[in-house]
Amino acid sequence: MRRLFSSIYKEFLVLIRDRAGLAILFVMPLVLIIIMTIIQDATFKTVTEVDISMILVNNDKDSLGEAISEGLYSSKFFNIVEEIDGEKITKELAEELVAKGEYKIGIIIPERATEAIRGNVNALINKSFKSFNIPGVKQRTKKSSINVTIFIDPVTSPSFKNMVMSSLKEFTSQLEIEMFFKNFSLALTQLMPNQKPIEFESFETIKYQEIYASTTGDYKLPNSVQHNVPAWTMFAMFFIVLPMAGNIIKEREEGSAFRLKTMPGSYVTVMFSKIFVFLGVAFLQFILMLLVGVYIMPLIGLPMLEIGPHKIALAVMAIASGLAATGYGVAVGTIATTHEQAATFGAVSIIIFAALGGIWVPVYVMPPLMRVLSQFSPLQWGLNGFYDILLRGGDLVVVLAETSKLLIFFVLMLVIALVYNNYNKTK
Repeated sequence: MRRLFSSIYKEFLVLIRDRAGLAILFVMPLVLIIIMTIIQDATFKTVTEVDISMILVNNDKDSLGEAISEGLYSSKFFNIVEEIDGEKITKELAEELVAKGEYKIGIIIPERATEAIRGNVNALINKSFKSFNIPGVKQRTKKSSINVTIFIDPVTSPSFKNMVMSSLKEFTSQLEIEMFFKNFSLALTQLMPNQKPIEFESFETIKYQEIYASTTGDYKLPNSVQHNVPAWTMFAMFFIVLPMAGNIIKEREEGSAFRLKTMPGSYVTVMFSKIFVFLGVAFLQFILMLLVGVYIMPLIGLPMLEIGPHKIALAVMAIASGLAATGYGVAVGTIATTHEQAATFGAVSIIIFAALGGIWVPVYVMPPLMRVLSQFSPLQWGLNGFYDILLRGGDLVVVLAETSKLLIFFVLMLVIALVYNNYNKTK
């Protein structure tokens, strides 16, 4: 036991003397989590909170053009631009501006677009009342079409493009329904003179109620901070692999590891002293991340992190994640023979774990094969556990599966390190 305490004290002295390394371990993750949360905050806002400029060229000057223009303005989704320096934007200029990336989208409503809709509505009504001669409706049976041109910046995401297209189709469909109803009513009055025209009245029978599912009855609205703090905390905690592996390799190169082996005790004692110290570093990282989410994020205009009532579950998840990270660091440091090997393999493997674990791209949008592979990423286990607590209101029992996986991963990494170390002894 004394040897263990002495080893822990030695590791602590080595760690605090490396001030640059401490800055990397604590300051860099905080900068990372703030920057990534600010960048991704817009994806968690409603569309009305994001200021996106759009070009609108309305050459129709009739019902369709007015409906689209009024719908876009009233939706407050976009900052509509129809003039530049007092000059009306043309179709050619709109295409040029969107192609340069100055605007994400440009909508060109052509002339006589409304007439095309009226013609199609009249054709449909004439088809319905083909056995009657209706004087109030122009006789037309041939349908026509006209194109509303939409210029799209190539870097625009498909989801944003689909949202714009859905909005335009909604405006157009509403206008077509209204025109059909009015003309149908007119046709009926021509057939039945005593019948007064029926005024069109829009109504909403089906309404949609969005509720974020919860087993606890605590219906919290997820935000960018709730998502990003646990995600980038896991990423930062696993990057402890690099200094930890470097520490092991440095001792081996300087001969300290050999001198420690000549002293009474075992390799396990030395290994656990490193795990203990770096686990403390990982847990401090976790605490700092929470403090940033609670106190710093609101100061820069971001939502505050809501920790919730299950703080013990959070602490257990943090310890399990820290153990998984330190165990991986021991394995990498034991197997790697040079600093370059440890740095390259450690960094790349963590990035792969993060990519598979849903740190950058949610797992549910991945292809089926990648979703299967993501189940083997320790970052995915930790991230799911933190989400269960922070977003789903789960307690310690709920995260038992994720905690167990992380602890098994920790034990597996230690076994690999021990086996490899004993194998080298026999060589």
